[in-house]
Amino acid sequence: MTPAKRAAPPPPSAPSRRLRDSSLRAVAARLRSAEEGWRRLGVTRVRVFGSVARGEATDLSDVDLLLDLRPGAGLLDLMAAKDLFEDVLETRIDAMTEGAIKPALRRGILADAVDIMAVPERPHRTHRRKRWRWRVYDLLDSLDRIVDYTAPHDRESFKGDDMAVDAVLRNLSRLGETTKFIPQRQEDLHPEVPWALLRDIRNLVAHDYFGIDLDLVWQTARYELPQLRPLIQAIAEGEEDGPDDSA
Repeated sequence: MTPAKRAAPPPPSAPSRRLRDSSLRAVAARLRSAEEGWRRLGVTRVRVFGSVARGEATDLSDVDLLLDLRPGAGLLDLMAAKDLFEDVLETRIDAMTEGAIKPALRRGILADAVDIMAVPERPHRTHRRKRWRWRVYDLLDSLDRIVDYTAPHDRESFKGDDMAVDAVLRNLSRLGETTKFIPQRQEDLHPEVPWALLRDIRNLVAHDYFGIDLDLVWQTARYELPQLRPLIQAIAEGEEDGPDDSA
């Protein structure tokens, strides 16, 4: 007799996009309730920052967590902790350590951060509205790295240097990913930058289903992107136009 086929288990459900209660005190209480679990994973301290910490969150806001990890922890430990906190809060979170904070953001994030073991009666409104301009400088940084990594090469030597290729592909992916944080209003104001095409390149590099033509990568790195640099630099240095966009 042929054994009956066992039904495949259902895929794990994704965290809900909505917070049940976006108040700092409610979020901190739920995180404290899982203390035994996150300490077992090597988390030694949990701070909330961003809109929840400032009392500006809605039910659609992400929860931003700043974690201290035990010595010797790695990215797998950080991701395991992130999964635990998403299960506890039943929503998406961003989890990071102090060592990951970009210099331009460090002061603002640390000013926001609230230890979940010492939550004030009222949130401290320490932060101004989010700014997008530092993301433009990230675009410039990725672009400059791509140019620098290819500078010692000609087309053929670049194609034979696996480390240079990997570095360029990583920054092409980073370049496209960063455009997602540029507000739509700014993209509309600057149609000379091919925002959507940069995101498409990111998707091509990230998924890499069939391979990537390194001749095309070389052409982009040495010719196409340098032509975009002055356009992006002008956006970075441009005057503020109206209220600051969030991103």
